[in-house]
Amino acid sequence: MPQLNRVAERRNRTLLDMVWSMMSFTELPPSFWGHALETAVKLLNISPSKSIPQTPYEIWHGKPASYKYLRMWGSPAYVKRLVGDKLDFRSSLCRFIGYPKETAGYYFYDPAEQKVFVSRNTVFLKRIFHRITKVMRS
Repeated sequence: MPQLNRVAERRNRTLLDMVWSMMSFTELPPSFWGHALETAVKLLNISPSKSIPQTPYEIWHGKPASYKYLRMWGSPAYVKRLVGDKLDFRSSLCRFIGYPKETAGYYFYDPAEQKVFVSRNTVFLKRIFHRITKVMRS
């Protein structure tokens, strides 16, 4: 029962706040809250804390986490298509929605096909996403 454990209750509140923030800066439907939650948990597990000398990731895996693969949740990216005709587009504009546990790469949502899939062959559009969020905040 989390209501009897202040630490668990605070962690749940932190996760809820993170999910709310992640969802509020994208136009993704609320059905993606599960992907946002998994990403928030991953981010908390690789983040340092005052209460313990190591991150939870370091405790579980025995090595420090790498931060070079981190991306902004909901950011647009061009993802290379694996199949197609010669005249088809070679990539699709998708949204980043998480990190798969079982393989290297990223979870993406393709709004045109309404599908979620994993890929490593991608180019993230960082500048465009930052411009979009600045306009949304105004």
